[in-house]
Amino acid sequence: MKKQRHLFQEMVDSFPKEVDLTDEEHSEIIVKTVDFIIGNGYSVSDIENVEDEFIDSSIDSNIFLLLALKIAKSKIAVSKVTDPLQISVIFAVYKEHNRIQHRTNHPHGEDFLLRKVEQLQWLFDGQTNIDWEMVIVDDGCPEESGKIAQNIIDQNELNSYVRVLHLSDAIEQNLPPARGLSSTKESQKGGAVLYGLWDAVYHQKNENHIVVYTDADLSTHLGQVMLLAEPLLKKDLLAAIGSRRKPNSVVIKNESRNNRGKLFIYLWKRIIPNLGDIIDTQCGFKAFKADIIKHIIDDLLEKKFAFDIELLLKTELHKEDAIASIPIAWIDSEEASTTTDLQPYLPMLKSIAKMNRKYLPPSKESAEFVRFIESLDDVKFRKILNNIPQNIVEREPLDFIEYNQVGVSDLM
Repeated sequence: MKKQRHLFQEMVDSFPKEVDLTDEEHSEIIVKTVDFIIGNGYSVSDIENVEDEFIDSSIDSNIFLLLALKIAKSKIAVSKVTDPLQISVIFAVYKEHNRIQHRTNHPHGEDFLLRKVEQLQWLFDGQTNIDWEMVIVDDGCPEESGKIAQNIIDQNELNSYVRVLHLSDAIEQNLPPARGLSSTKESQKGGAVLYGLWDAVYHQKNENHIVVYTDADLSTHLGQVMLLAEPLLKKDLLAAIGSRRKPNSVVIKNESRNNRGKLFIYLWKRIIPNLGDIIDTQCGFKAFKADIIKHIIDDLLEKKFAFDIELLLKTELHKEDAIASIPIAWIDSEEASTTTDLQPYLPMLKSIAKMNRKYLPPSKESAEFVRFIESLDDVKFRKILNNIPQNIVEREPLDFIEYNQVGVSDLM
């Protein structure tokens, strides 16, 4: 192990100190590192041993290696697929007209569509048992992100496995996932993703079909897709979610957003306590078996940002302990994010309070938090955000599964 440690340390020392997934050279470094790991016969257990060696030191300086190790495990999982498998990858676009461009055309450009395609092409290269597709859903973007995406698809001849949907079409045609919406303004990501999930299942070609949804940005390298798919293929599970909060998660994240996220997690865990050790519900990287999607996307309360929690809650109610939480590598792409504003947190919590009332039996503890969330307005909530109790800030989100010592009175 000392020899391995020295070898990998030399690699780390030669890498750039920050990862930029919009940079082709950086992407190539990751691919070459994965090829080195797999080409030298490292097993999954070997990879995890290397991961344990490097994850406790500076994640920032080791990010290339740690990301490559996650992707290598995913790539090995691909090689073990023997039965026909269909993978659908979905993401919504709204005001992504800048990030979808190459950086040479816009300072915030990530060229994310072509980067995502390249990542999936590389991951599934040579695997004739796996049929993959990408589904992009325009969530009513006023700058016509969907149209821009379609132009890129046409120019690069990607129509055989990438397609664009428009939520406005689903609303106009009164398709099942859009029922309850009178316009795209009533959706904030959720309506678009739900339409994508429904459409992927509608076009199901294979009994083994896994549907993944992610974010438009490049925070999550799609080379990790099989980290989510493998437990659904090997175990009797219905869903798998990427987590930025597990001990072996690899995260580069803005700290201020981290503390707001801790508060959000603490509060929703008090309201929806039956999701067990699931913590990172808002990580934009989740996979579902196609069969369960048919059961959970009907009659939803939420078509905005809290839709993730409702999907997970309905999955858990359908079958207990059927959701895997998988540590992933995630690099914050906040610069041009469309969701960094403070405002979504309170509406999400209010929606989660409604879920408590609809799906769960009465509980004294949760009822107090539900009433508290229902009483908040923007002014009161901003005051809480500016004075997050230290007992929340100083703890890790995993503690909030059991820790409940910050009461409503401590937040007022």
